[in-house]
Formats: sequence, C-alpha cells, structure tokens
Amino acid sequence: MARIGLVRIDSRLIHGQVCTQWLYRTGSKKVYIIDDTAYKDTFLSSIYKMACPVGVELDTISTEEAGKRWQEDGLGSLEPIFVLFKDMGNAYRAYKAGFKYPELQIGGIGGGVGRKNVMGPISFDDKDAHMLDEMVSDGLTAIFQPVPDDKRVPWADVKAKHYPNL
Repeated sequence: MARIGLVRIDSRLIHGQVCTQWLYRTGSKKVYIIDDTAYKDTFLSSIYKMACPVGVELDTISTEEAGKRWQEDGLGSLEPIFVLFKDMGNAYRAYKAGFKYPELQIGGIGGGVGRKNVMGPISFDDKDAHMLDEMVSDGLTAIFQPVPDDKRVPWADVKAKHYPNL
C-alpha cells in the first residue's frame, strides 16, 4: 500500500508551486492526477508529464480507476505519493469509488458564476460544500492551505463562516 504524501485539490494541477514546494516537502516521486476529463485526453496527460520535475513519475487516472486500484493494491507504490484533483467533484467521485484517503488539502479552486470565495484563492459553490461536508462526516479530515507557509484551516472553521446551515 502506498504511503500518501499529500492529497490536494488544486485547479491548476501541475504548476510551479506544486513542483517546487509541495513535492519537495512531501518527498513524493510519484504523482497521480485523478481527473475524469484529463484521463480521456492523452495530449493533456502528456503535457502534465512534461511539466513534472525530472525524476518524478506522473500517471493520470480516472476516479473509478483510483477507487479500484486503491482497494486492490493501495496504488501500488511504497514511496510517498502525491495526489492531485482539479476540483471537488473529482475528489468526491474518487472517494465514493473507494479511494478513501484520510486527509484532503484544498489549495486552489477558481471562481465563477455561483461560486463564492471562502479563503484566499479558494472558491466554493453549494455543491462543493455539500460534497466536502459528506466526506468529512465519513471521517475525512479536510484542511484549507493554499501555500505551504499558510496556516492550515480546518473545514469546520470555513463551514462556520460560509456555510453555517449545513
């Protein structure tokens, strides 16, 4: 079974901060992008692989595959792995498919119509909040931390401020 270095939602997926800060701090040499859209796009997947630092392996898999492989062999790596989701929907679908990661770090989800800023570069809509709250009720620890030097803010604090009626 793999040792999880970090499971993070970051809509930009592979970018400078992930490559220079989070990978370094977790010691991960294997990255999984779990995304149902990117999984089907071989060109996009190849771009992500090229953007990874030398010596870091990247695999793009679907949410169903993540659940299946986690149940079978824990994603098969003895080294710490770094898991990236583009959005809450993919994180939720993978969790429901059987990839029961213990902690989720929310680092960056862009804005848009029907979304509200809940902390730094993180915006949620009501559906995101409900999905996260359901996973937390199931035992997941959810923290908000855009960059490594930011304080870790628990979902309970964000929920109390922005979704008190959940």
